[in-house]
Parts: sequence; C-alpha cells; structure tokens
Amino acid sequence: MVDKRTAHEASLRIPLIVRSPQLTKAAKVIPQQVLTVDVAPSLLALCGAPALENIHGKSFVKLVQGGDPDWRKSWFYHYNYEKQFPYTPNVRAVRTDDWKFIHYPHGDGTADRHMAELYNLKNDPGETKNLIGKPELADKVKELQAELAKLMLATGLDSKTDKMPIDEGVKSALPDAKIR
Repeated sequence: MVDKRTAHEASLRIPLIVRSPQLTKAAKVIPQQVLTVDVAPSLLALCGAPALENIHGKSFVKLVQGGDPDWRKSWFYHYNYEKQFPYTPNVRAVRTDDWKFIHYPHGDGTADRHMAELYNLKNDPGETKNLIGKPELADKVKELQAELAKLMLATGLDSKTDKMPIDEGVKSALPDAKIR
C-alpha cells in the first residue's frame, strides 16, 4: 500500500472516540460502522439542531443510546486517479460488516485492467488473502457488485454520471526508494 487512497482497512479505518454525557453515561464500544459523514448529523442531533437535508451521513445518536435496527449494513468508497499520485488507480469499493469488494475501473468504460479484490473480513481482517479468483465465491462477487451499484446510485453515481479520469498508470516513474 502506497498511501491512504486505497480501499484497504489500513487506509479506511479511523478511530472515533466521542465523549458526550448527554449521549451515554457509561463507556460503550459500538461495533457498527460509523463513517466520517455521520459526524455532522450526530453533532447537530446532540445540539438539538434540525437535521440537514440531502446528506449522505446519518446521526449515530440513536445507535449509541439504544441501538438502531435501521443502521447501515454497507457503504461504498471511491477514489479517482490523480496524475500526481499515479500509484493508486480509480477505485470503487463496497464494504459490509463481513465482506469487501474492490475494483479498479480504467475510466473509459473498458474492462478493469487491475485485478479486483474480494476479502472476507471476518476470517481475514488484515486482508491478506484476495479471494476474487475463487469460483465458489462468484455469487458473493455478484451480490457485492449489485450492492455497490445500489449504493453508488443512492448518491447519484451510475455509469453515465460517474465521471473519472483515465488511469494513466505509473508510466516509467517509480515510487521514492524509501517506500519501495
């Protein structure tokens, strides 16, 4: 992994520690996935301010105080290739509680040129075994691809609106010798 732009756990995970006596009196660990887009709606809820409209985040107040059966079960990550950081291609990924599917679209509608990735995070939290080539997991890949498409569409992205640059690759440049 070259930098924080990848869709791997070491890049995606950010600890969230909240201290708010009005939220909960005792310390709690919440196993559900809370995203950075959830921070603003949660702060507004804690302040008693009206919720924002048309945002992707959701207040985690209900989740912390007593559970939220409607809490998200999946979310998507995307990154677009940048010439100045050519080591990370275009990335589109979906993360569920137990699985992650990552693919790397080229940017021109043609087939991906980089191998996709599939991880069972329950059995392999360090993402050491890419399962994408396992025929017995073909249905899981299709399920995750459909979930990714659904999540992207919910934020306004589809094959026509998901504009991304052409992945020009690293070309002849190599990463700095200190990070190779």
